[in-house]
Parts: sequence; C-alpha cells; structure tokens
Amino acid sequence: MNNKGVTLIELIVVFVIIAIMAGLIAPNIGGWLPSYRLRSATRDIASTMRSAQMKAISNIGRQYLVNFNVGANSYILQYNTGGLVFNDGPIQTAPSGITINIAGLPGGTTTFNTDSTSSGGSVKLLNTKGTTRNITVTTATGRVTIQ
Repeated sequence: MNNKGVTLIELIVVFVIIAIMAGLIAPNIGGWLPSYRLRSATRDIASTMRSAQMKAISNIGRQYLVNFNVGANSYILQYNTGGLVFNDGPIQTAPSGITINIAGLPGGTTTFNTDSTSSGGSVKLLNTKGTTRNITVTTATGRVTIQ
C-alpha cells in the first residue's frame, strides 16, 4: 500500500524540536531590546529635528524649535512667530529605559532659523545597559548628525 501523510509521532517530534529552539532563542530577545529602543529613540529625535529644520527653511518668518523636558523624558516640536510659541504636534516621550540628557543643549531647546542656521548643541541618549548615542546639531548649517 502507498500511504502518504504524516504520522502523529512525526508531528509531535517536529513540535518538540520547535519548542526547544524557541526556548533557546527567547532569552536572547531581552538582551537586544534596550539597544533597539536606543536606536529607535535616536532616529525619532533626529527625525523631529530634521523636520524642524526643513519647516523653518520653508516657512519664512518662523523659527522652529525642538523643546526637551528632561523631567518627563520627552520632547516636542514647536514654532515661534515673533515671540509667541505654538506646539506643532504632540509631545513625544522616549521609550522606557531610555534617558534623555541635554547637558550639551543650551536651555534644553534647539532652534532652527529660516536661513538654515541653528542654535546648535547636542543631545545624549542613554539606555539601561549604559550604551549612549549622541545627536549633534551644527550651528552654522543646522545639520543634524547621529553619532
């Protein structure tokens, strides 16, 4: 007789092998999570800064700011129209386990001007493993770089 198919024992063996492999891989997921959160937070903040830079250049008469609140571990994109500051979007909070350090940022705010210049400075992000990433803004060009 020509019997095709899978027996119950073969199916159980495959599930046992998959369960063993999942048990070996699962503990490693927790190890890379802080690094993933750090990279993600760095990209998000740099993206917000680049957005502020582009908006400042395209909207004559408006300065755009990225304002950091270290106590709340958050930041927000804002714009300035001659002394009045308005929010341009919601408050963004860093992921859990990520600390924002603005020691290199005067006043806790980066300002982007319509002529492509900025107030400059740097923001340091730290995860629970002690790994850091820096976001630097150049004063003369407003260039945002991740280090």
